[in-house]
Amino acid sequence: MNVIRRYWRIIFPIFFVLLIWSFSDHNGAVSDAESAGFAALFGLSNEVARKLAHLFLFGALGYSCTSFIKGLHPVSFPRYTQIIYPIIFTTIYGALDEVHQLTVVGRNASAGDVFFDTVAGLGGVLVYILIFCFYRLWRLRRIQNSFEQ
Repeated sequence: MNVIRRYWRIIFPIFFVLLIWSFSDHNGAVSDAESAGFAALFGLSNEVARKLAHLFLFGALGYSCTSFIKGLHPVSFPRYTQIIYPIIFTTIYGALDEVHQLTVVGRNASAGDVFFDTVAGLGGVLVYILIFCFYRLWRLRRIQNSFEQ
């Protein structure tokens, strides 16, 4: 049970890696239909819908990777390496995702998408750090208020 408690955070990065891979594995026609449906649902252009998908998926990947690394070293967060590793991972996975898209019929690769994936991963890391720091402050104030009463 201790193993599950310690490593449950690895499930989410694996989930987002597999989800991104499955979306990239769709051929060009299916991918266009999915993004067009999403775009029509929210009244967006197809290109904006694709960028939002990259932003959400790679942001969630960066967030979940940061959570996993923080879980390995819970006392000393945030440290430089604990912030850089998730960004490096999302960048490398974004590049691998674009290479994978070269092998799929009707899809192409874009260096701009790799850059956007990196920025999205950085955003996910920053969101995690902000949530963690605000939680830490809230918890310290709560403890401090309990001592004052």
